[in-house]
Amino acid sequence: MLRPILAAAVEGVMPDACVADQMPPEPVPLGALVLSLRSGEGWPDWLTATQVPVVALVAKGESRAWPAAWDVLEKPLHPALVRGALRRALEASGSLESDGEVLPLPGGSVQLTQRLLIGPQGTARLTEKEVALLCYLLKADAPVSRPQLLADIWGYQADTPTRTVETHLYRLRRKIEGLGLALSIVATAEGYHARVV
Repeated sequence: MLRPILAAAVEGVMPDACVADQMPPEPVPLGALVLSLRSGEGWPDWLTATQVPVVALVAKGESRAWPAAWDVLEKPLHPALVRGALRRALEASGSLESDGEVLPLPGGSVQLTQRLLIGPQGTARLTEKEVALLCYLLKADAPVSRPQLLADIWGYQADTPTRTVETHLYRLRRKIEGLGLALSIVATAEGYHARVV
């Protein structure tokens, strides 16, 4: 995996991140390194001396002293945790702009990276699809039809027999109402839309 990355760096193309299942033998010019470490495996001095943010994927129960700047995640883990850690690492290295992370709402906001809905009465965690659905409805100029949501959010065909749209909208409405946000998701004959209440 490292050969194409190092070759690209030699040609002047600097990758933002590298995912490696082996320790790189020498410094790698990139924005962040996601490194899968085996139990008891060490790391070279150059890695802790550089400013490259590292996301270390380690064996469960591995109890070593890790460099303080590293984001250490225990395996097995959900891919969303790796994405979040990689995003934080790239933001720390300056390879990724953090603008647009917060979506303002009437009386609150959505922290997109952490998938948190914040309102006057607290916070609620959102799923990836709930965030995508809320953002989609807020950006839409007109009501969005169910088939369009199925296609654009879930990648389903319009005639797919599923209640996923209704289920996600129900859960999202409950979270919005529970936090006291001045926002409502409304169903009309034309489709669904978000409106300020």
